[in-house]
Amino acid sequence: MRKIIVAAVMSAMIALACNTRTTPATSGQPNPPFEGEKPQDAYVSKGEPGNYGGEMVLELFADPTSFNVTFAVDEHTTNLLWYHVHRCLIDYNNGAAAYDPGLCTKYEVSPDGKEWTFYLRKGVRWSDGEPFNADDVIFTYQVATDEKIEDSSIRDIFREGRDANNKSIYPQLEKVDDHTVRFRLSKPNADFLDVIFNLYMVPKHKWEKAWKEGKFSEQMSVSANPRDVVGLGPFRLKEYTAGERVVLERNPYFWKVDSRGNRLPYLDGLKFIIAKDFNTIQAKFQAGEIDVMSRVRATDFANIRKLESDKIKVVDLGATVDTRWLILNQNPGTDTQGKPLVEPWKLKLFRNQKFRQAVSYAIDREGLANTAFVGRAEPLYSFVTPADKTWYSDDIQKYPHNLELAKQLLAEVGLKDTNGDGFLEDADGHTVEFAINTNSNNEMRVQSAAFIAENLKAAGIKASSVPLPSNVMIQIITTKLTFDAVLFGWVGGVPPGPSNVKNTVLSSAEQHVCYPNQKTPSTEWEARLDELMHKIEETVDMAERKRMYAEVQRIWSEQLPEINLVCEKEGVAYKNKFGNIRPSPLRPRLTWNAEEIYIK
Repeated sequence: MRKIIVAAVMSAMIALACNTRTTPATSGQPNPPFEGEKPQDAYVSKGEPGNYGGEMVLELFADPTSFNVTFAVDEHTTNLLWYHVHRCLIDYNNGAAAYDPGLCTKYEVSPDGKEWTFYLRKGVRWSDGEPFNADDVIFTYQVATDEKIEDSSIRDIFREGRDANNKSIYPQLEKVDDHTVRFRLSKPNADFLDVIFNLYMVPKHKWEKAWKEGKFSEQMSVSANPRDVVGLGPFRLKEYTAGERVVLERNPYFWKVDSRGNRLPYLDGLKFIIAKDFNTIQAKFQAGEIDVMSRVRATDFANIRKLESDKIKVVDLGATVDTRWLILNQNPGTDTQGKPLVEPWKLKLFRNQKFRQAVSYAIDREGLANTAFVGRAEPLYSFVTPADKTWYSDDIQKYPHNLELAKQLLAEVGLKDTNGDGFLEDADGHTVEFAINTNSNNEMRVQSAAFIAENLKAAGIKASSVPLPSNVMIQIITTKLTFDAVLFGWVGGVPPGPSNVKNTVLSSAEQHVCYPNQKTPSTEWEARLDELMHKIEETVDMAERKRMYAEVQRIWSEQLPEINLVCEKEGVAYKNKFGNIRPSPLRPRLTWNAEEIYIK
């Protein structure tokens, strides 16, 4: 069958990379030094040549929850592991907004879009020196799609649908030879590279035994030996001190070189300072203790902008692809003791579309944007932000602040203020009240939850803001599932688009937080979302794909599985002493090309 070659590495560049003698860098000595020989098929970077030595100091808003990249979902853990410690089968160039072969010399897709072949670079080694080959890709995929492993959101992204027996359908993966793998899909997928870019490689030689014993999810915890966290990124874990710092050092076996044939990365390491509130981070940056602020939040931007000089660069990235949302728990399940996750009378309300819409109308998004976000935000009514120029649709239901309409909808649900205390009751006399949980280390979220609670009280709903530690928040929305409402947010996928939100939109998804892991869709609208999300991937015509995704966004805005709130405008700031920094609104915003960054 004829293949369409999507990308390839120029033979002249490969020939340069195969040179086993390192050409001297401009200056400096790598510490720790590189080990072994350069890969036979080393990747040749297009960044400007730099110097060896030094470290970059970054911020981390909370302790990582794990070093197991397969289960990394929270912002601080992914900001640490993605791109820096681990790599996918291919790379994504945030600066050019385009895919790059990365660990492959090339990849091919068949004309029918159902067969994808990846050719791996020869001579690539893991950060512990062991060879990387097709067996590792097979193993990583087996782990990612293993339905016996709980809490894996990657599995949702690979799911192609369900068969007649309601069993999940996944692409088949075969080993062609030691350096070639081929995915066979049940249906075409125009966005399969977006799917692949969620498959962070994990080493078979380290974890196959644990996986076969059913213990993979227990591995690479935050208490693990740093040497057990083996990856293909430019750095490897050296040290973790809870509440203080995470230190990464150069991966001495990294598989990229610069245009002179010098091995990458240039920096000796990255140090992440754990500062659990934004004010501390800002103070440390101003004091020179941190080199980079990879997120300058709305409330800090004006102050940080004043620091701009010949030594400090501040960049306004504008609207982000990240989202902020409020979710009401619609899960009818029970906990391990058989107790309902949500009180039945609350569940009845939360699963009522009119109630959710009343809550949405009661929220003053403009006021929220102008207070908690000091004007650097705009109202958001669906899960795709205007920053996504390709996929955003404005044909959605919007909820401008309308207290009277909110009260009307609540009355239609059957809620009345029978006690005259200003709060509504249901037909059985329950006062309509619930707690809004959010993470206590995020000042803007705490302010947002308190602001929304006051909005809801004006509509007759007795809401309260209850901030919790970040790790507790992660637990209640991923494993415990015991909450009334949560105010949280999603980090935008890279690249943004339909495939990278399947793990939140699909009813079967781990991160469909309102009611996750459904065996079959609990509502007709969720069934329609599932159908559309799978059809989008198998459709080639871009106009038709956009039409279907616009319908997804319309249904989402009408049904409100998430009550989306605002789209924040953010920035970045960094010391000008670093070369090859190319800021991007996609994460990690300043270090997506960490191997190329150097100290001038």
